[in-house]
Amino acid sequence: MGGLLLVIGLTASIPAVPASLAVISFVLGWVTTDPSDPDPWPAPDVPVREIILVCAVTTPLAIGGVRIGLRLLRRNRTLVLFLRKFGYDDAQSAVTFAVLRTIGASWRVVTLDDAEMAPIGVADSTRRVFRAGRFLSKHVLVIGHFLGLRMFPIVISAMWGVLALGLIEPAYEFARTGVTTWEPWGEAIDPYVEIVASVFEGRPPLAEVAPTLPGVFALLAMAAAVSFAVMLASMAAIMLAFPLSTVLFFLSASADSVVEAERSKAVAVTSVGEIQQAARAIAARSRKVLGPRLVVLRVASHVWQDAVRELASLSSLPLIDISEPTENVLWELEALTNRFGDRCVVIGHHERVAALATVPPGERGPAPVERRLADLLEGREVLAYTTDPQGQKRFARALRGLLLTRASAP
Repeated sequence: MGGLLLVIGLTASIPAVPASLAVISFVLGWVTTDPSDPDPWPAPDVPVREIILVCAVTTPLAIGGVRIGLRLLRRNRTLVLFLRKFGYDDAQSAVTFAVLRTIGASWRVVTLDDAEMAPIGVADSTRRVFRAGRFLSKHVLVIGHFLGLRMFPIVISAMWGVLALGLIEPAYEFARTGVTTWEPWGEAIDPYVEIVASVFEGRPPLAEVAPTLPGVFALLAMAAAVSFAVMLASMAAIMLAFPLSTVLFFLSASADSVVEAERSKAVAVTSVGEIQQAARAIAARSRKVLGPRLVVLRVASHVWQDAVRELASLSSLPLIDISEPTENVLWELEALTNRFGDRCVVIGHHERVAALATVPPGERGPAPVERRLADLLEGREVLAYTTDPQGQKRFARALRGLLLTRASAP
């Protein structure tokens, strides 16, 4: 619904911009023009009622569609803190697949890592569209500006220079003999006049191209015609782009957001101050329409607990993988369970979770870390995953449903 309203708002802005300006000009005309003026504004043949109706309908649609659409798109954007043992590839693979397929559209995931986990920016298709739009708009404008505004006066000046060179011979004869007849000048100018006439008639003077002054003049004349056409097309494009100003501004801002998202999908921190600054920036970007879907915070070992606490304070839910139990994983599970309670989402590899679930209470066999983990998980739901394609698909769907349930819990 948010995307639909955004498209409606941007589409409505195309007629809304010129219609609004026209209505403003009507009001100014009514205020400043005397009724007895022989040339009143708006003129009698201007469809004032229709333009005011278009303005009244499209302007609220444009403003409301864009604002409400963006608000709906951002509404469910929440930050999820994903924790696991550093370097555990199965959890990385399962959660990355879920981010790409199901949860990346509504949730932004941030995780800590020592260097292995790959960050995920904006979707490839979105990035390609805005990258192509930015490339085309930038280079088309540059090419049009160069060929039209820059090249045209240069070519015209060069044509005058070639013509001047062509008139050197009759000028010399005039200086030598003092004869004032028109014939030598006419004979010298005629080839250039014919070339210009041919260009104006739409017939490229290709037959005149040769290693002579008229031949060079013919090449310059054709270049001038192309440059003039490009200049007119650029001016027409600017005039046509004016009603599209809202759409172009939105596309430009979106392209900048894509670039920023790609730049900010991986962050490295080494101190508590850097952690606080990075966490606030990650939380702010998570609420944007176009932002990195999985941010990797590469953190120094001596401040990882501070990073967990800071990110947890800004996250809506924690996602903890317990497949590889370590002292660090146990600390994360205990700290975040105390903070979030039943809203904690615990995941693990199916085989390891199944083995852990079979350990009877009071069993002395497992290692102390696993025993403590089993005690912490007693009575809790653990979402298991497998690394085969079908298992990853099932996990991605189940994780999305579980996040929806836990996010709506009080």
